[in-house]
Amino acid sequence: MTIEIPGVNVNNGLDLCDGNTDIYLRFLQMYVSNMPKALAKMRNVSEETLHDYTIAVHGVKGISETIAADEIVKTARELEMMSKNGDLAGVLAQNDSFIKRAENLVDCVQGWLKKNNN
Repeated sequence: MTIEIPGVNVNNGLDLCDGNTDIYLRFLQMYVSNMPKALAKMRNVSEETLHDYTIAVHGVKGISETIAADEIVKTARELEMMSKNGDLAGVLAQNDSFIKRAENLVDCVQGWLKKNNN
């Protein structure tokens, strides 16, 4: 089975699973199940919720690392650092577009899983 999902470095993801496709497929399924809830916690960030946002974006980064969604991981890392440093303006400048890209990736992963009966 060939796994091809735009935005996912499948070879690196499989390496994280010692080449075990079944484990990687479970990670992809968990990604689709868990990301919408994690992304919901990142919406409507404000000065008062910046600490909670930091925790949420850290979680998004971690779950994205499990499937090797490299671009999502990179941006989540940047957003996490900005939020830790109290840079609300920087977070607000990127957050909405980041959430849209992450939701698009979830849709791509979900589409691939459905197409391949997983």
